Amino acid sequence: MIVDGQLNKGQLKELRQALRQLDFPPKKRQRLLWRLAKYGVINAAARHVRQQQTPDGTAWAKRKGRRRGKMLRNLPKLLHIREMPETESVRIYLQGGGYRNGANPVPAGVVGYGQQRGMSVSVKGRQAQKGKSDTTRLATRRQAKKLRALGYRVKQGTRWRKPAYSEIEGVMRFDQAGLLIKKLSGKAAKAAWTIDVPARPFLGMSDEEFNKALARQLQAIGFGWNVNAQDIKG
Repeated sequence: MIVDGQLNKGQLKELRQALRQLDFPPKKRQRLLWRLAKYGVINAAARHVRQQQTPDGTAWAKRKGRRRGKMLRNLPKLLHIREMPETESVRIYLQGGGYRNGANPVPAGVVGYGQQRGMSVSVKGRQAQKGKSDTTRLATRRQAKKLRALGYRVKQGTRWRKPAYSEIEGVMRFDQAGLLIKKLSGKAAKAAWTIDVPARPFLGMSDEEFNKALARQLQAIGFGWNVNAQDIKG
């Protein structure tokens, strides 16, 4: 039985004891493992994302930027199960999502691993600039406000004037606005920087979640009809 990152040692021990006591045939054993993965681990992951907290109930670290809204909303949808009857196990993995780093695709598993455990990524200015290949994206309202605050003007006949927000947003590209803001503010472009992603664990179950999931799935496959979650000690 292979379990990596989904059940803790105590939960794994409890599951093995349940399997031994009930003397499951191989097909029933495999069915229970699949149902625990599907309706236990994956359902718990979706619940943790909805609640924006770790399996033990600790709130995730907030975003540092201005962005709001729930984090990791799509990750639980990318969780899949692979049957591994030859080793009496199942594997939960991430696939899909269409994640990219500039022009390069990034596997969903890499994204999930980084969010689950946290990571630090070193980025070079040339790499970031290379990834900005969308020349159709226009300047944002925030950029327009910043440009006007920095004294940006356009020539109209023989006079110079401050363009309206809508004018900047309608004709200037996003990357051009960013470059102008850097020049007008006198800030030199960084050659490299580090992005720290705090750990936001979403995979895993608390002992209470595990006990309930195990009791429910034992009942669902026709065993343990009289088993209650409180009778299972994780």
